[in-house]
Amino acid sequence: MEMTSVMEYAQQIAEAISAIVKIDVEIADNKLTRLAGTGMFRNGIGSSMQQQGSIYREVLSKGRQLVIDNPGEHYLCQQCKAKVTCCEKYEIISPIDVHGQIVGVIGLICCNETQVAIIETNLESYLAFLSKMAETIALKVMEQELVDGLVDANHYLTSVMNCLNEAIFTADMEGYLLHANLSAQNLFAGIPVMPKTHLSAILGGEIATEILNSARTGEELTEREIKVGVKHNRLRVVVHAMPIYAQDVMSGIVITVRPLAEISRMVNRLAMQEDSFYLVSDILGDSRSMRELREQAKTVAASKSTILIRGESGTGKGVLARAIHNLSPRRMGPFVAINCTAIPEGLLESELFGYEDGAFTGARKGGKIGKFELANQGTLFLDEIGDMPLFLQAKMLRVLQERQVERIGALNPIPVDVRVIAATHRDLEKMMAQHEFREDFYYRINVIPVFIASLRERKEDVDILCHHFIKGYNQQLNKHVVDMSESFRQKVYSYDWPGNVRELQNAIEYVMNLTEGPVLDAEYLPQKIREANLTAAVSLYSLAAIERDTIMRCLAEFGETVQGKSKAAAALGIGLATLYRKLSRYGLSQNGDNHLSK
Repeated sequence: MEMTSVMEYAQQIAEAISAIVKIDVEIADNKLTRLAGTGMFRNGIGSSMQQQGSIYREVLSKGRQLVIDNPGEHYLCQQCKAKVTCCEKYEIISPIDVHGQIVGVIGLICCNETQVAIIETNLESYLAFLSKMAETIALKVMEQELVDGLVDANHYLTSVMNCLNEAIFTADMEGYLLHANLSAQNLFAGIPVMPKTHLSAILGGEIATEILNSARTGEELTEREIKVGVKHNRLRVVVHAMPIYAQDVMSGIVITVRPLAEISRMVNRLAMQEDSFYLVSDILGDSRSMRELREQAKTVAASKSTILIRGESGTGKGVLARAIHNLSPRRMGPFVAINCTAIPEGLLESELFGYEDGAFTGARKGGKIGKFELANQGTLFLDEIGDMPLFLQAKMLRVLQERQVERIGALNPIPVDVRVIAATHRDLEKMMAQHEFREDFYYRINVIPVFIASLRERKEDVDILCHHFIKGYNQQLNKHVVDMSESFRQKVYSYDWPGNVRELQNAIEYVMNLTEGPVLDAEYLPQKIREANLTAAVSLYSLAAIERDTIMRCLAEFGETVQGKSKAAAALGIGLATLYRKLSRYGLSQNGDNHLSK
């Protein structure tokens, strides 16, 4: 603790004491620097007393009052270099104690016999008086210390608030500003954001009244979405407010304001922590269909057109959608996913488009932003779009055509810049024929069709996928599996995997949990897969089964188009007509192909 911060006050005390008792006063800190003085000591204020401060040094070290009635002859004066020329006749010194620490001394110094007589006549009273003066100075030191601490704390808190990206205001209970951080000043540039400005001048009268009413009842005002005038524009922001308490007494309000665009960017940053790991290279497989799929993903990523991903459940449609987004020019924008099956039909519309305050019974106060707005300047992934209700398909069609959304209960549309990637495992063509899916909506989302082959159609990828999952679960489960047994390899290869890659991943995780050694064995596979392979083993040496399997692998390699079947027939060494007869025999013929086999 430093006494230099109270030098001016110490001088005032010294002069007051000297005026009352007619005796000179000297005050020094614990470094023996003269902080205050009267009479002949005034000129030395600020100077060091190290050469002649042996008496003060004693008081500082012992922490008690000292009376020197024979200056120059006292044993403490023997070390003083000024003892020969010293004019002091008598002195009493008192320590200045702050929280048990001696921070300085105060002394009454007599330079003539008249002053000596004054003190000696009533020494005890002067010692008590000097002690009280020392306490007064100590209190001033503590007060200044408290003030300095408050100033430092205020500077620290101001610095912290100015580091935040959120616009933050504090206001009194009447709604007049007390403080605004830098983000608030920058956001509302052009508006006088300063103390005594009323909240209504910044946020508008309606929301200001709502904030004050909530605060006065001690309630938190949850997020309210409003429009505010900022830099000659109308900006959509979210406002949150809550009361401030000081010693259990409500003393003010803190208000945060966040632009919706910033919220969207925050959502994207959080989403990127998960989605940034999904790249085109994460679409595993060395089959021809998967190689072509990776190349197609790279090509379509640069486009703005809507993509429809088709494939059975578990084939990785969500991974592909994220990979396309992360490869696209929109990768720095948000990727927002919504599963049309997971959300009840009555809530799906509000999830997609949002709603205004009071739009319907049970609507959250302040309204809600929809997934389309959250995905602005990014990608919206509509998973299982085949389960979207017909009435919503019509509204979606309008949004995709006009690039505007209307919240439920809103009067004005909101422009959005969103790329839509849809996905489904359902037969949309059959659904259209049965009037379960809108034809116009189908053509609007099917601009760029992308197909993911099932795992049974690309069995050559099973080995690659198994090793990939083994590597991942080695880390997660602290295992050290390095390979698969031949029996394990045969069983996972011959199984059809109706759940596709997801089912394979689950099976590997199951086996990894049970396996103790470095090699995965078939005995640990789930019962369903083991029993399915018993049936497969019976027909392992059946020529028909081998022929059927060979044809399937050829079609997976070359494709099921007419051109692909021609290549498959050539690879099998048979004619195209023969291939079609075999496809029909094994139940592999496609609708509309039978006429080609004649």
